[in-house]
Amino acid sequence: MIQEKIIIKDENDIIEITYDDILKYHGRQMIGGAALAFKIMLMTFPKLCNEIPQRGRFSFYSGIGQNGKGIIDAVEMVMRVKTHGQLRLDRDYSNDKIGEKAPGDGRYYFEIGYDDKLVKLYLREGIIPSEFINYSKLAHKCKAENISMTIQDKEKLLSLRQELARSIIETKPEDLFVIL
Repeated sequence: MIQEKIIIKDENDIIEITYDDILKYHGRQMIGGAALAFKIMLMTFPKLCNEIPQRGRFSFYSGIGQNGKGIIDAVEMVMRVKTHGQLRLDRDYSNDKIGEKAPGDGRYYFEIGYDDKLVKLYLREGIIPSEFINYSKLAHKCKAENISMTIQDKEKLLSLRQELARSIIETKPEDLFVIL
């Protein structure tokens, strides 16, 4: 299988970024979110720009909020939206939007902009397995109550994250998201 890549300009340099490159930046924890963001960028860049897009001209909104660390790292690495003050993570904004509820509140709803263009999209229902959602909710509950998950639960959640990421990466973006 040919590895997909995002092509972006940074000043005069053209950079090719793969999902593996994003994992080198993000790490191996929230890899499902990193995979979602990668697919969002693959899907929306051609709709936002007829040429190779330039870092610093993007905006990005995630309905998952601060909990989406994989998403945040991926969009920062590629688009530099955090660096340029164009990253919005207000979960309340997504309350009345379409998209499944995320385990830590918010929704799987996103907006990506480039100059004066904006694409709004949400994750199709059924992409995120219920077992993943249940273990993620457990992790959020444990964090809120300042208690540790069992080693077995941590291992299971990591395994579910890896399965989710693999599934997302193997799926075409148009089969993952609905553009509004």
